[in-house]
Amino acid sequence: MRVSDQQLFGSTTGNLQRTKERIVHAQEQIASQQRIAKPSDDPSIFGQVILDKSALADNEQWIRNIQFGTARVAVADQTLGQTQNLISRVRELAVQARSDTTSAQGRVTIAQEVRQLHRQLIQLANTEVAGHPVFAGTKTDAPPFVLGAGDSVSYQGNSESQSIAVGPNQTTQIVLPGDQVFTGPTTNIFDDLSNVLVALETNNGAGIEVGIGNLDRAIGQISLAQGQIGAIANRLDTAYGTSLVVSAAIQQALSDQTDTDLATALTELQLQETAYQATSQTFTRLFDSSLLKFLR
Repeated sequence: MRVSDQQLFGSTTGNLQRTKERIVHAQEQIASQQRIAKPSDDPSIFGQVILDKSALADNEQWIRNIQFGTARVAVADQTLGQTQNLISRVRELAVQARSDTTSAQGRVTIAQEVRQLHRQLIQLANTEVAGHPVFAGTKTDAPPFVLGAGDSVSYQGNSESQSIAVGPNQTTQIVLPGDQVFTGPTTNIFDDLSNVLVALETNNGAGIEVGIGNLDRAIGQISLAQGQIGAIANRLDTAYGTSLVVSAAIQQALSDQTDTDLATALTELQLQETAYQATSQTFTRLFDSSLLKFLR
């Protein structure tokens, strides 16, 4: 079969174009260090890459959730520690006031400090993180504890526990509602301090004695809450470690699937550039030969 000059030119031009495309592709892989950037690069692997990237995005969201929860738990733990110290101070003052050597005026003076501690306890119970109360349950649009008449304190939050997603089909509670920590289940700590205040101001020794027992229960209630917060912190820490391991594994899989092997890519680039040069020389010889025939 006779091959015309037009066919030779067409074939050679096509080879040049394809070789040039391979050169550009190799250069892109080297520049981006990504072997697979679109479905046509490797259809069989590209689908798995999409799934892995989706899984990585989910896992990174869980990590952010855990970090958010850990921050709130840390604040809650610190607040409970301060609350424990505050109640212990009130108990210390009550024990001092219970003594027969403390006068009625002395008890009134002690009551002044207890009232300041009572107000400080409200502030602790209304602790916020990023503008949201920690001990309000899921009702975080307003302070959970409000001071009323006669040193009374009412709870405006709810009894629901805030939870976050920390993994596939896994959620973890991150804080305790205020009615579980401060106003129950064993005792209402605000009422306990208020009753001590009344006993101090009325010089009621028996009332002070009762108040000390109530404060002991309050200390136990806060200790229980601290233990629960500690357990939540441990769960978050475990979930965080697991999520980091999962992220590293997914990222490694993605790297293995999509990253450019620079040595291979550089070799491919060199081969294609050599092929392009050889094809260009062939095209030049064909053109020169065809032109000489035309001139003759």
